Amino acid sequence: MVEHDILVLGAGHNGLTAAGYLAKAGLDVGVVEGRSFWGGGAQTRETTIPGFFHETDSVGHGFIQHNPLLLNDELGLVSKYGLDYIYPDAQYGSVFADGTYTVTYFDIDQTCEDIARISEEDAENYRRFFEYAGKLTPMLTQSLFAPCPPFGQLMAMLETTENGRELMRALMCSSWNIVNEFFSNEYIRVALLKLTTEAMMAPEQDGTGAYLFMMLPGNHIHPYGYARGGGIQLPNSLVKCIEDYGGKIHLNSDIVHIDVVDGRAVGVTLANGEKMTARRAILSTLNVKQMFGGENPLLDPGTYPESIGYRVQRISLSSASTLSCNYALDEIPDYKVGGDINKCVVPELLPMMDEFRQHWYDCQQGIPPRNPVPYAACHSVVDQSKAPPGKATVQLYDPSPYRLADGGPERWDEIKEEQEDRVLDWWKLFTKNVNSDTILARNIVSPIDLPRWNKNYVDGENSGLGAQLYQYMSFRPIPELGGFRTPIEDLYVGGMTSHPGSGVCGGGRVPVQVMFEDFDIDFNKVIT
Repeated sequence: MVEHDILVLGAGHNGLTAAGYLAKAGLDVGVVEGRSFWGGGAQTRETTIPGFFHETDSVGHGFIQHNPLLLNDELGLVSKYGLDYIYPDAQYGSVFADGTYTVTYFDIDQTCEDIARISEEDAENYRRFFEYAGKLTPMLTQSLFAPCPPFGQLMAMLETTENGRELMRALMCSSWNIVNEFFSNEYIRVALLKLTTEAMMAPEQDGTGAYLFMMLPGNHIHPYGYARGGGIQLPNSLVKCIEDYGGKIHLNSDIVHIDVVDGRAVGVTLANGEKMTARRAILSTLNVKQMFGGENPLLDPGTYPESIGYRVQRISLSSASTLSCNYALDEIPDYKVGGDINKCVVPELLPMMDEFRQHWYDCQQGIPPRNPVPYAACHSVVDQSKAPPGKATVQLYDPSPYRLADGGPERWDEIKEEQEDRVLDWWKLFTKNVNSDTILARNIVSPIDLPRWNKNYVDGENSGLGAQLYQYMSFRPIPELGGFRTPIEDLYVGGMTSHPGSGVCGGGRVPVQVMFEDFDIDFNKVIT
């Protein structure tokens, strides 16, 4: 029987991050992963043809750049374990079918100068919003990497200051409210709304207003990063750290049961019948819907209050899942508008406002979107290590509904080629050289393919669950689990269904702070 002090369930970047801190603290850590590889959503693989390495889930690493994990190199990922980020000056581009475009740079002055080509008024508004929101951004980003106080307590604290009250208002507004309040030009409004919908939430959803307060200033405070060699390099460096401190990664270890004895989590049972034991605690970074309630849960009913299973299973989903496709190209895409769009890893390919809004209405009604709003991420623009010389890998990524009104999610198997062709045709309109001659191969992943690829993506949710305000911070996923402890002794939860949420942000740093408190371990001593 395998035995460790701590079992971490799931070897995505959140689980590996948590395991790194736990191992550095001197605990004997075992990370348990059902698949034959680690990395979760921070994954780089040959999905089309040999020699072309694609990002299968995340396109890049954004909010983790604000995390002390990297800012202070707390685990030595950069200084000791080989993690190397590329930080392009051109953060991303927004391109419209009529040839209008703008580029968001790390430099705020350069960004405002570019916006002024379209609207001098909104160039001034952009700077004004950056300066205004920049006062609030630290409160938001700092809250991502530490346990949140209870929601009511947090609101009471925010209400005591002018900046706090502004942040409360932003949390209650929609992105649509905020963007239309501060900006006037349609092109700029659409570009900024698209930025906020990267969380897979419709722009008119109440409670999404805070995204702009995080994402717009964030582009100019800590630049978006692309791990040299692909996103998998972050998990690779974490594995080196864990093993250096004596931890172990157990791959091909599919968990079918979390074992509870006398109200305490003591270990797990694997699909092959083997058991693994935790002497001190278990941290699960799996989707909580796999654990509590539903069909074949990992925890037996009766080991926790019935109300928790009910409330977990009624969690709200995001406004959309995704239809994504990896393309292997004979050459790097060349955009008709030229300029610095060709320097952007992520060009956003956008329609005008009515079509943009219609896309999200379609998603919410379970209709395959009639108006694509994809990005076309080409890492070969900055990192030639992921494709043969002169060639390119591209991830074309379009929000799409999981449950189709006509035929349910299974209908995606029938229509995904047709729907991807529609997105491809839209992409071709923007480029000079994307065509049947330059496309060498492609691999489509529809919303229903997501949970087939990764069981953590329950209901096609690569965000874990929706980022509505009532599922935010200490209310994520539900208030009873928002503090990372569960009703079962020595069982903790983390990962994308817990605070701070989805995306590559290094969120595994947060639950270990709660665990260290319970273990009487000084977190500050561990990280210095």
